[in-house]
Amino acid sequence: MGELWVPASPIISSGRQAFALKYWSANPFAAVPTGRSGAIIRQHYSNDFTVRMAKESLSVYQHFNDIVGGDCGFITTGMIVMTNEQGADALRENVKMQQAQGVHTHLLNGSEVGQAAQEYNGEGVALACYEPDAGVADPMATTHCFAQRARDFGSIIREGVVVSHILHENSRVTGVRTLDGDIHAPTVVIAANVWSGRLAQTAGVTLPLTPTRHPMLSLRRPNDFGGRHGIHAVGLDITRQIYLRPDLGGVTLVGSTADVLAASDPDHYAQGISEEEITFFRANAAGSIPALARAVPRGGWAGIYDDTPDYHPILDRLEPYAGLYCAVGFSGHGFKLSPQIGQWMSTFILTGSKPLDMQHFAYDRFAQGQQIQPRYPSGVLG
Repeated sequence: MGELWVPASPIISSGRQAFALKYWSANPFAAVPTGRSGAIIRQHYSNDFTVRMAKESLSVYQHFNDIVGGDCGFITTGMIVMTNEQGADALRENVKMQQAQGVHTHLLNGSEVGQAAQEYNGEGVALACYEPDAGVADPMATTHCFAQRARDFGSIIREGVVVSHILHENSRVTGVRTLDGDIHAPTVVIAANVWSGRLAQTAGVTLPLTPTRHPMLSLRRPNDFGGRHGIHAVGLDITRQIYLRPDLGGVTLVGSTADVLAASDPDHYAQGISEEEITFFRANAAGSIPALARAVPRGGWAGIYDDTPDYHPILDRLEPYAGLYCAVGFSGHGFKLSPQIGQWMSTFILTGSKPLDMQHFAYDRFAQGQQIQPRYPSGVLG
């Protein structure tokens, strides 16, 4: 059922809080959904607290070897965000707010798009912005680096072990049941992505999560467009509802920014890409980057998100059980925000106090009518 953390003794090292923990996963690291992530690192969000999360996380990716150790494959590419008149006011307000939070970003009109990101087409663009510090990383390498750092702190990591139940007694968590036997622990963190709801239900807790399928197309760029070693800026085309992510080997990955409302079975969903999806992505990618009209499709795949109703995570303790926590509902944002989320969760579990910005991601916000509101029509953009 995905991942489960069982924190053991706390360790303090280099001024950073960490856990020596036991970790169980039914799948190999980054096998699903992380390994299929676009792994875009950006600070462009609609709320100041999410921008601060992204800003802190970006700093970790930029200095990954010094902070975590190893190579996460981070490349600074810059990012262009483009919209028509309908989204112009939201983009303008977001950029103003992001600048107030110290993000390097600035507005552009349609004619200036090609100056900031020469590959992109500014025709029909009412307003855009450029974030020069944005980039991409290698999701599998990053995950393995985090795992190795955890082992360095004394963590025990076991892959291929299915966690089936949360164990509890007298309103306190007592451990977990796996197919290999029971594990006793006073603290359990559910972080099982799309399988989290199923696991939480074994303790009688309902998590408002919807697994949704998200396809991605791989395009081989034409040789006169940077060749095999060229890199272009990340693109968020709000009007066309796509994002474009440069990859190594002359490849561009194209995915959708549209909200998906239909639930998928995380164990039985279409993991490939359909002809209809290929046609949609090719046409709209060429609208954003004209040279991609000559790109060759190289297939694709579909990942799966654990969406919450407001497309923001739940980071909290799960009542009524002492010792039961969750880090779930990342809605496609988990990779880029994971460094700050890990820091917050460790602080909360060790001290019992939530960092100020973490309070926005409470479990009960939905019942209290305090959902996080994005400025864009598509909630998955954040």
